[in-house]
Amino acid sequence: MRMLYLQMLDSLEEKIWFEEVYQKYSDLMFQVADRILHNDQDVENAVHNAFLRLIKRFSKYQNMPAQDMAPLVAVIAKNEAISLQRKKRDGVVQEKWDAFAEPAEFVTDYHTLVETFTHLPQTYRAAIEMKMIGYSDGEIASKLGLSKTVVSARTSRGRCLLRDIVEQEGLRMDA
Repeated sequence: MRMLYLQMLDSLEEKIWFEEVYQKYSDLMFQVADRILHNDQDVENAVHNAFLRLIKRFSKYQNMPAQDMAPLVAVIAKNEAISLQRKKRDGVVQEKWDAFAEPAEFVTDYHTLVETFTHLPQTYRAAIEMKMIGYSDGEIASKLGLSKTVVSARTSRGRCLLRDIVEQEGLRMDA
C-alpha cells in the first residue's frame, strides 16, 4: 500500500516526508482506529482513508515536521474510523436495528461515548483526545501552542461539557 501512496506524491521531498510519517505513525493510526471499530478490515479501510486524506491535503501539512504529526494523524484516523462506523451503521436496515435496541438511558459501551465526543467544541475535544491518547499537559501545550494552564482548563471544561451533553441527552454513564 505504501508504494501506492508514494506514487500519488510528486516530488522526492514529499515522498521522503510521507515515508517518515508512514513509518512513524501507521501503528498509532491502527491503534486509534481499532479502539473504535474492533474489526481488522474496517480498521485497515479507515487507516487507508486517513492516509489518502493526508495526501489529498498535503500542502496543508507539508511544512509540519514529521515528528510533530502524532496528534494530527491520530485525530484524522479517529475521524475516519468514526465516519466509517457511521456509514456502516446507517447502511443497516432499520428493522434489524430494532432487535438490538437498548434503553437510551444506559450508556455502557465505548462507541456511544465516542459519538458524544462529536458534540464537543473542537477546542475542548482536541485537548481531551490528546489526553486520552496519553499525552501530558505539557506535551499537549507544546503541540497546540498553548500554556499548560490553558490545556488543564480546556480538559477540565471539556469533561464538564461532556458530562452535560450526556445528561442532556438523557444518558447515564455506568461506572
